[in-house]
Amino acid sequence: MKNRHSQKALLMLLAMGLSSPVVLGQSDPLLDDAQSVLSSEQIDINGTFQAPKQETAADRIEKLRKQLEQRNEDMVQKKIENIRLQEEQKLANKLQSAFSGQNFDQVNVSQAATQKKVVAPLPVAEVKSTEKKNKVIPTVGVLNITGENGLELESSLNIGVAVESQVHERFSVGVGVGFANMGITDVSNQYSGTNPTYGTYYNPGYTNTYGQGREMSYKRLSLELTSKFFITTESQIRPFVGAGLGYNRHDLSYDNNTQYNLGSVQLGNENFASSFVSGSVNAGAEIHFSETIGAGLEFKYMKSFGSSFNSQSASTNTNPDQQRLENVGTAIEEANNMSLNAALIIKF
Repeated sequence: MKNRHSQKALLMLLAMGLSSPVVLGQSDPLLDDAQSVLSSEQIDINGTFQAPKQETAADRIEKLRKQLEQRNEDMVQKKIENIRLQEEQKLANKLQSAFSGQNFDQVNVSQAATQKKVVAPLPVAEVKSTEKKNKVIPTVGVLNITGENGLELESSLNIGVAVESQVHERFSVGVGVGFANMGITDVSNQYSGTNPTYGTYYNPGYTNTYGQGREMSYKRLSLELTSKFFITTESQIRPFVGAGLGYNRHDLSYDNNTQYNLGSVQLGNENFASSFVSGSVNAGAEIHFSETIGAGLEFKYMKSFGSSFNSQSASTNTNPDQQRLENVGTAIEEANNMSLNAALIIKF
């Protein structure tokens, strides 16, 4: 190793070399030597050479151990994250099964190098409609019957009740029962006072027994299949149109059945009944006050299909008044039936 005296000598030689002229293009041996000294290992202030510390085998093993520990820690963290994401996926699948119709984000667990928080949308439970689908509808109204030869009758009572089921938000079907009756004054029978042949002047006994016009009673019982199509469903007032098919049984008889003999003709105890099938169309509106109570208004037109059947008449009485009952009953069957009804709606 070089001591302090040799270092001073080199510095002096360097100073001498720098003060002497240098030939262009040639190198100076003294300058080369000084450069070699300056680029050599450093010497501390006391002239002691500080050699760089050599890496020992223990240092290399420690360094390798730390690298293995770091790699093992990374692998364990990655494994834990994969297991966690798999559990999150199972939980998401369970929620998807519990709330049908909901969409959940799908989590890819094939590789999870970094932790990622997956936020699934909150399930929204389906709100089921609480509106009741079945109805009981009692009705009351007036019935008007108009037909040929000036036939025009109006009922004194027209009532009914129907049971309906809402099979669709806009469509309901049901079955109904109706009853109607009316009083008819027959002023055109053969023995009325307006008849010049058998009028009051010639037959005072008939008029004294039955009056100027013999009173009739008409009754009808109906069974009908109904359907309604609702134009609106969301509002409180729901207009509708509908159609129906019905079976009708009606009965016609004279109120006063006092026996009276007019020559060879026996009067009294006349009766006529028959059945017919009818079709109807209707229009109206339902007003819903609450989940269970409502009201309605309906206009209905009904007409018979074809001829009557299952007709029954007083078998032992073939007098002109019996024939009059049958003629009036047939005219009613073929007439136009129009009714206006108010309804109470009870939902269940």
